[in-house]
Amino acid sequence: MRRTTAVLTGAAVAALAIPLLVAAPANAADPVAALKGQFRTGYGVKITERAKLVGDGGNPRTVYGRVKGVLEFGPSGVVASDLTSSFELPASEGRAPEPFAPSRTVTVKGTSYTQGGVYAGALPEGKKWLRGRDDALAMVNPAQKLFDPLEPATLRAALARATSARPGGTLDGTRTVVRSGSLTLGELYRISPTARAVLGSKPSAKSAPLRVSWRLYLGADQLPRRVVSSYVQSVRGLTSVDVTYLNDTEYGGWGVRSAIKAPPAAEVADFDELKIGDTDPGNPGLNLFLD
Repeated sequence: MRRTTAVLTGAAVAALAIPLLVAAPANAADPVAALKGQFRTGYGVKITERAKLVGDGGNPRTVYGRVKGVLEFGPSGVVASDLTSSFELPASEGRAPEPFAPSRTVTVKGTSYTQGGVYAGALPEGKKWLRGRDDALAMVNPAQKLFDPLEPATLRAALARATSARPGGTLDGTRTVVRSGSLTLGELYRISPTARAVLGSKPSAKSAPLRVSWRLYLGADQLPRRVVSSYVQSVRGLTSVDVTYLNDTEYGGWGVRSAIKAPPAAEVADFDELKIGDTDPGNPGLNLFLD
C-alpha cells in the first residue's frame, strides 16, 4: 500500500478560540444530518489520533503514530487542517530515524505545507515549509484511519450495517452510545475519499474482502466523539508477518472557530528546490516488519 498524502501527517494548531458548538438540527436523531449541520465555513473540530501498526511474527514490533490538531469545515465537509504528528518506535530500534521526526502539516485548498519530518534538513536557507507534491512529503503511519466518520456517505453506509449498540461512557462532556460493525476494504475504497487516499490504489482481489472493524461513539447530539477501527493483513510470502492496523481517533470541541491559512509564500519551498543527497529515506515504517 502506498503512503498517503501529507494531509494526515502533520501538526499542532495555532491558538484556537473557545469552542462554539454549532447547533445540530432540532430533530437530529440522524447522525448524518447532525454532521452536515456542522459544515459551516470558519468552524471545525479538534482531533487526537493514535495509530498503531503491530507485526505478529516471531519478533513482534510496534510502531505508534500520533496526530493532533484541528480540521476546518466548509459547506461540503473538511476543507483545511492544521495537524502535528509524532512517532514512537520499538525500544530496541534506538533513536528514531529522520523520517520519523515530528512534523507539522497545514493543508489549505488542497495544497499541503509541511514543516519538519523527512525533508527538514534539505530545505534551502530561509525556507521553513515544503509545499506538497504527490505523497512524498512526510513519513506516515500505515495505520492511519481508513474509516472516516466525517464523510457523510461513509457514516451513512456504516450505520446502515451497524450490528450492535451499547453505552459508551462520557467523552467530550457528553454521554455516548457505541455503534459497531465492519466494512470491507473494497467497500471503503468505493465509498470513501479518505480510504482511497490512504490506500493509493484499488485493493487487489485478495485484499478487497478484508474486513475493517469499527466502533463509533456518538454523543447525545449524534456527533462522533471517537472511532476505533482495525484490520489484519497477512504479508506472508513477502515476510513471515501478519500485520494489525489499529486506529483510535477522538473528536472534541465541535464548533471551534478556525481560520487556517497557508504559510507566508517567502517561507515556502517546492520539491525541486530541495538539497537532497544520494540517500533515499525510503519507507522505514514498512521495513521494520520485513525480516
